[in-house]
Amino acid sequence: MKYTVLHGAKENCGDFLIRDAATDFLKYHTDVSEKEINSVDIVRKELSESQIDTIAETDVAFLAGGPGYQQNFYPGTYPALDDILDVTSVVLLGPGWKGQSEDEYKFTNDSLKILEQIIDQPSVPFLGARDLPSVRILQNHGLPAELTGCPGWYKYNGFPPNPKFPSGTDIETILVSTPPKNSPRHLAQFIILIRMLASEFPDAKITLVFHRGMEDQAFKPVIARPWNPRTWKANISSLLYGVLNRILQRDQFEQYDAAGSSDFAQGYFDADLHVGYRVHAHIPSLSAGTPSFLIQIDGRGTGVSESLGTDADVFGQNGLYGPIQEIKENIDSNLQNGFSDFNEVGGNIQNGYENMKTLVRDST
Repeated sequence: MKYTVLHGAKENCGDFLIRDAATDFLKYHTDVSEKEINSVDIVRKELSESQIDTIAETDVAFLAGGPGYQQNFYPGTYPALDDILDVTSVVLLGPGWKGQSEDEYKFTNDSLKILEQIIDQPSVPFLGARDLPSVRILQNHGLPAELTGCPGWYKYNGFPPNPKFPSGTDIETILVSTPPKNSPRHLAQFIILIRMLASEFPDAKITLVFHRGMEDQAFKPVIARPWNPRTWKANISSLLYGVLNRILQRDQFEQYDAAGSSDFAQGYFDADLHVGYRVHAHIPSLSAGTPSFLIQIDGRGTGVSESLGTDADVFGQNGLYGPIQEIKENIDSNLQNGFSDFNEVGGNIQNGYENMKTLVRDST
């Protein structure tokens, strides 16, 4: 047997984690070697004839994770999906939605048609989804779906996964995942966040992790530019980057450029605490048993929090200081109660794992 992993790994380290975790899952549960797994980036890309021919030589193409269940799923997110379906079967290995309101979330006709084509394949028992909102959205469109979680849920602690959270710990190593590029609200909030953490944990090593790379995030000396009302967000962000740079130079926070591979995930495994904005910082932390506090910025964050049962997460749109104060209180509370807010995480990961295992085994 040979398989293809369809992914979107280009720069963001979270996308590489999804790709590599899906590959590991297939190697374990289907007894194929890495040489028997073809890997293809298909997000917003047409594929060449030679790439399609290579995929045709594999028995199943597994589309791995990411916010793939976008309203324009096809052809917007996956323009080559019809060509792939012509040459092999396709299994959706835990994509998720990307939005704010489930009630208003509607797939385009072309997207719905190709999703129906995927589920009509005799070897596909259901559509895998990485979070509960995605399950509900698919089911509301009349499509059978189950919560498989993201492949990244199963990266650590072997198979089956069994994360163990500490009953109490001295916080010596903190990783902070950075917010989206050029978001004035979240950049200002991020500055408040790291200053709070430095004050609360003065003896801890605090490392800022840049999932898309430090150059992309523009955390670098800022070049003055004329004010332009049409690009006010970029202008405000530029000012905030300058403030942040001065803080970093003065307070000596460590910085880590995580782009381009999944190597960053080991850091979340080894840390005492993660706080920040990136879903794919939250996921490897929790899968490793590292307490993690996510500041949710859209449905991807709220979806993973609901699905994993991490009630200590907060929604980051409710002002600048409010979410940071709530995160501080949640960290303090969990340090005192043995991280009880994470009691349900292990069971939820196990449940998703069983569905992912069923999906892979039934389709191969």
